[in-house]
Amino acid sequence: MPEKFQSYIVEGLPDIPSNIEWLRAHFQCHNCGECCTGHTVGVRVTFREAERLAEREGLSTSAFMSQVLQDRDSFIIPQPCRYFSGSSCTVHDIKPSVCRKYPFNRREIVDRRTSWVVIAGCPGGIDLVRLVSSGPQLGLEYIAYNNK
Repeated sequence: MPEKFQSYIVEGLPDIPSNIEWLRAHFQCHNCGECCTGHTVGVRVTFREAERLAEREGLSTSAFMSQVLQDRDSFIIPQPCRYFSGSSCTVHDIKPSVCRKYPFNRREIVDRRTSWVVIAGCPGGIDLVRLVSSGPQLGLEYIAYNNK
């Protein structure tokens, strides 16, 4: 089994709607809670996401922000996530973008190609990496798979 913090990189997968839709359509969440319970530092949220979460909790934005960590232009909700209960997210309908994208994280390479990092602590992410690495998939545009 891969290390929790190891990541897999799918290189050259263009950041286009058809690829994003393909990744979402083929990702199967195992409801293990790994994404919410501690294998990352915390959940990074934008100011607008913090406002929505504060409103959901019935807090003022400033009260909410005093309960989380501030990092330049965003806030970090420490792990385990306070919105995870049992095996599900209690704010699923307004969850932060980082949670909606999990276990994927897009990053640009110097030559402006896009790589998608898949966090190995996510069993559904590993299943998807195996599917992508098994060869060309209908409806998915990618150049190469690279495990780093």
